[in-house]
Order: sequence, then C-alpha cells, then structure tokens
Amino acid sequence: MSATALQASPPQAAPTSPVIQELALSAMQAQRIASMVEGVLSECPGQVEPRYLNRIEALSKDFLADIPALLWSRKRPFVVTGLPVFDNIEKSKILALLLGETIGKCAAYSEYNQSYITDIRPTKFSKELSSGTELLDMHNDLTFATDKCRPRALVLVAHIASGDVPKTLLAPADLILAELTPEDAQVLAEPVYEIRSGSKLRWPSEQVRRISIIERENEHVLIRLSFTNISARAGLPHDSAAKAMSALSRLAETALELGRHYGHVIRRGEALFIPNDYCLHGRDAYESDNYERLLLRSYVVTPDVVKANHGNTMISLRT
Repeated sequence: MSATALQASPPQAAPTSPVIQELALSAMQAQRIASMVEGVLSECPGQVEPRYLNRIEALSKDFLADIPALLWSRKRPFVVTGLPVFDNIEKSKILALLLGETIGKCAAYSEYNQSYITDIRPTKFSKELSSGTELLDMHNDLTFATDKCRPRALVLVAHIASGDVPKTLLAPADLILAELTPEDAQVLAEPVYEIRSGSKLRWPSEQVRRISIIERENEHVLIRLSFTNISARAGLPHDSAAKAMSALSRLAETALELGRHYGHVIRRGEALFIPNDYCLHGRDAYESDNYERLLLRSYVVTPDVVKANHGNTMISLRT
C-alpha cells in the first residue's frame, strides 16, 4: 500500500451528526427483544452459549436492521438505548449474543477466552488488562491477529453499572488521522513495525508479523494499536526506528485525548457497538471505590470468516 495516499487531512468542522450516535429502540422493539431472550433461555435449559447461538440464528432479526446499517455504513461506534434490562445474567448474555448476531457472527477464540461471552469487571483473579482499575490504554482488540480471524466488531452490554463507573474511551480512526501531522501519518502507513503474539496464549512459539499502523479501506481509515507488543521492525536503521516509535507514541497520545473526549459511560439498558479496526477504545481509570460494574462482551466476525473456518465460530487466532 502506498503511504502517499494516507496523508493526514486538515482538521474539519464538526459533523452535523454526533461522532458517537445513539440509536433509541422503541418500546415495541424492546418488548420483542425481551420475548426473544426469554424464549431462548427457556429452550436452552443447559445454559450453554453455543446452544443459545443456535437458537438465536433461527430467529428473525429484521426488526433490528437499523443496527447493522448504522454500524457498517459509518464504521463508527454507537450506543443502542432502550434495551430490556435483566437481573438474570444468563438473559444478559443472550442479549449480548443476540445483538452480536444482528451485525455478523459471534465468535470465540480457542487459545484466548474459549467463550462467546467475556465478563469485564474489576477483579484480582484475571490477568486480562481490562480487569484492572487503572487506565486501560487505547487499543484494538486482538490486534495481532490476521484479517482471517480478528474480530470485526465488539458488542458491550452492561449487566451491572452503578456508582462512579468509568468511561469506555472511544477514538474513531478517521478523527485520529485528522489530528496527525502528514509526516507522522506517512511513517505510520509504512510497514516499518512488527507485532509479537503468542507469549500469553496457548501457542508453541511466539509469532512476529510485520504491519503498518494506518491503512485505507476505500474511504475509511483503519488504525491498529496494541499495548506493548508493537515495535519498530528488526533491522531498521536506528534513526528510522526512532522516527517510527516517536510517531507511534504521538498517535497513542492523540488517541487517548480523543478517547476521553468522545468516551461513553455504558449504563444498564444500553449496548455499545465498536467497529474494531476503525475505532480505538480503552477505559478510564476508576476514580473511587463507589461503583459496581459488570460488562458482557461479544466478539463478532463476518460470515466470510466463518465460511473460511469451515462453518466454525470457535476460531483459532493462528489462522
């Protein structure tokens, strides 16, 4: 890919529509969703996620067609409000899977979570960075994975959210690019970086893949950012490596600034949809002990990814 096509554009006037849009469901839509969730749970007494998905797949979700239309046309995060609220966590899981299935196919990863739902909450019993209380830096999820398996989108549903709940930080890729200098944008578009993976997964050896940080997909911008596993490519001259890492650092700082500006506190009755490659996300630090928070996350891939994996939605990240 030519880096010259990725010059940072000058700052533009604020759009007439908000950056993070809200899609409010009607009472009729909410009631229909509640009935579907209740039905799936009653028909899957074993409470197994693949069973939930098999049943959800058979249900008509055409009445929620505005959700995929909004996500894939704008490729920006948005919030769905007016959702039914459940005290039973299994019902909230089904809700998260149902919403995920409106935009693609819910996936699980055999070397990562081995589950179609991940619970995100502050806890000392998990090694996931999202389970802490400090600032969670801006990133994409599973950045190291290839296009053949990486989640295309995330759906976050709040099962519990009360008190001083922190923002989920959101920075659309096109807005990040608009804030970068042309020089940084050009460096970040070159394949002068490498990303390492496998050290925390059930892999026999670590893998290293060469990447660029910024890419174009027609009129849309893609940005890939991870935590500490992206570095300048091995063998790059010292000056070029320093330039590459400085540009990456400035991108991360810009993403955090925008993320705090556009971030959203997810509350019960809401779901946040994040297009993974087109928007970096993170989480602000917990500022007090006055909170209760439990989010449920579903990863979503495209039907083409499922087809390439022979119909399987339990996918290997080594694909």
